[in-house]
Amino acid sequence: MATRQFLKGVVPVMVVPMHPGGSPDVEGIHRLVDFLVQAGVGGLWVLGSASEDINMSVKERLVVARETAAAARGRIPLVVGTGLTAIGDILDYADKLADLDLHGLHVLPYDLKMGDARLIHLVETLADRFPVPLWMYHNPKRGRPIPDNVIRAVKGHPNVGGIKIGGYNLSELTLTLMHRSDDFDVIGAGGGQFFQMLALGAEAHTTSEASVYPERFVELYDAFKAGRLDEARTRQFDMIRLSRSFPRTENGEYCAEEKYMLSLRGICGDAVNPLYRTLNDTEKTRLREILVESGFDWARR
Repeated sequence: MATRQFLKGVVPVMVVPMHPGGSPDVEGIHRLVDFLVQAGVGGLWVLGSASEDINMSVKERLVVARETAAAARGRIPLVVGTGLTAIGDILDYADKLADLDLHGLHVLPYDLKMGDARLIHLVETLADRFPVPLWMYHNPKRGRPIPDNVIRAVKGHPNVGGIKIGGYNLSELTLTLMHRSDDFDVIGAGGGQFFQMLALGAEAHTTSEASVYPERFVELYDAFKAGRLDEARTRQFDMIRLSRSFPRTENGEYCAEEKYMLSLRGICGDAVNPLYRTLNDTEKTRLREILVESGFDWARR
């Protein structure tokens, strides 16, 4: 089996620019992709759980996938989400993207009652048919966990590319990273765990915050890879403090906060999916104050 090309560096969970009402903002998508590529990110995790993905129609998801690929123009690898539950629907969706140059398609199993044997069956059935490698996505807050024994059973499939492991269980994260090999990639999730996952052996990491201020995550990654571990750790702690200081809505996901920040950077508007709400004036004022205090000059405008 040929050695796979692994993801490396900062891989933003790409925020999806939208028009009021929730339809994809194509021009905003192109501006955001160009901005992230120029910032030095290592790839994009497209239509992830922090991208309002599950609340979009299939038609909207296809637009986002295609426009992201068009904007990227092969400059960075893309792992695109499926976001569906039925095997037939997932395969039909994958077929509609078969002409795109993708690094992979990611699958988050949503059936919480599914047993391990059925989960293995799902992964293998999809991998048999996908036009590009399947990436598993372990996110216990959103879907069915993918335990160690399932990873062990499917990681040898020639069209299973890797797993993105979310959550905050250090033992679980460590066990999962032990599966990393020449033909099976493992990456982490969450802006507060970048340094930790790099220390455990990951070569790439995803977070939606990197859609907004990728420069700081790239600086953290560069410091770590250069052996400046004290600097990298300090940057990680700073990122945790910054994130914890933001005003949070009842949305659950941070799409409203992130899109408002992107609007300050002139990349897209602050519209979100109709299921969510945008920030109110008080929240915007406080968030802007925090950003200025944290040294983001673009928040002063």
